[in-house]
Amino acid sequence: VLRHGAFPIALAHSMWQKYKIGEAFKIIDPETKAPAVKNPFLNPKPGVLFVDDLAVDRLLAKGVVFGACNVALQVQSKMLAGNAGVSAEEAAKEWAANIIPGITLIPSGTWGVNRAQEAGCTYCAGG
Repeated sequence: VLRHGAFPIALAHSMWQKYKIGEAFKIIDPETKAPAVKNPFLNPKPGVLFVDDLAVDRLLAKGVVFGACNVALQVQSKMLAGNAGVSAEEAAKEWAANIIPGITLIPSGTWGVNRAQEAGCTYCAGG
């Protein structure tokens, strides 16, 4: 479940550039060593990520199920709407429309983690 600061991982490259996500969240592209203007976790060149198989597209291809938190989408798109010169409502609609195919927008990340645990998944917060 992609929630809080991990939510932008769910977004297509075009949203990263238009809304200046890398700059706003201080996410450095491991390839360019500059603020990311594309999603560095989507279709990276081999060897760019610490572990190649952690790329979103590769995980989706292996059957990994992703959920993306709608609460994070609402908060973050509103926060960055000004970077693209659009209203908060326009930004939220555009972000929702540009979630990477195969990732499901869910009501909230907490809800998603809870549902996954009910289904037998485990959860370990990494920090």
